Amino acid sequence: MNGGAAMTPTVALKVLAAFQQPKAARLELTDKEQAVLRRLVEGDSYKLIAYHCDISMGTVRTHICNIYEKLHVNSKSEAVAKALKTGLFG
Repeated sequence: MNGGAAMTPTVALKVLAAFQQPKAARLELTDKEQAVLRRLVEGDSYKLIAYHCDISMGTVRTHICNIYEKLHVNSKSEAVAKALKTGLFG
């Protein structure tokens, strides 16, 4: 006896599903949030993002906060890494 309980196939599938990264994350982002995130991935500053997306700096910050929340990240580098890892733009 190994002391551990066996996991049923149904439970195993649910556990795997809980840990998988959603490839459909782009569907959660608005078009403008996707544009802002793309500019972040390209390395643009907030000022350049505002210019290229024709929005104010405050709106850039709002979009970035929304992106962080939707992607479950806490920084620009995490957002860029997750965008690249999940294939949002590939």
